[in-house]
Amino acid sequence: MSTAQPNNDAALFALCTALTTRYPKVQVNVTNYGVALNAATGVTSPGLYTDNASVPLGDELGLRNIYSWGLYGYCAYLNETAGQCGNQTFANEFRPMDVLLSDTPEAYSIQTRTLVPNATAFKNSSYLAGLTKPAFWLVFVATLCAGGALLIGIVKNKWTFIISSFLSIVGTIFLLIGASIYTAAIDKAKTVNQAVVRGSVPLGIEVSAGSGLWLIWAAFVTLLLSTAPYTISCWAFLKR
Repeated sequence: MSTAQPNNDAALFALCTALTTRYPKVQVNVTNYGVALNAATGVTSPGLYTDNASVPLGDELGLRNIYSWGLYGYCAYLNETAGQCGNQTFANEFRPMDVLLSDTPEAYSIQTRTLVPNATAFKNSSYLAGLTKPAFWLVFVATLCAGGALLIGIVKNKWTFIISSFLSIVGTIFLLIGASIYTAAIDKAKTVNQAVVRGSVPLGIEVSAGSGLWLIWAAFVTLLLSTAPYTISCWAFLKR
């Protein structure tokens, strides 16, 4: 009994990490940020990045090159294979600036805050979190609706088809809204991609949508198409 809960927690963490790693909804590449920092300050910035993939995240021990956010948390990588993930949490929020600052060594923290323009939504972690948290809940509830419609629809009678149709329609609407909010939040964050320092040097922070976002949109299309047979079956049973 004493080992069951730790084992369950470890399994859940591994599952959430795998989802974040394989299907990120958004990625932030800061590989070239060091070039911009050097251009802005006129000096090199040793220690800005860490070359040790195992050092803890969030302790100001150095930036990683790539950060990926999934539905349950984020991971940070030196390259395609070397990296680690932070705590996986339910209803995880997209707070890219906070995450980058938590890894940025203290010596470069003030410069980083200054170089990222205030006009970009990327810098406003609270704003992005305010968008992505409700989007998560919409997608989560839509997933429950889809699963419920599938299971209830197995039993073929008038009431199960009515409930299945209702759940399918609600899930479709929630997925549409959730996917739209996620897309809008990522597009807002992408404004940092055009930021420059010294007039022409790119800031070197690039935001891009990940495969996880497109999977949410694909799920919406699939669920939308599923509403037709549920509705037709419901209508057929009601006419009997």
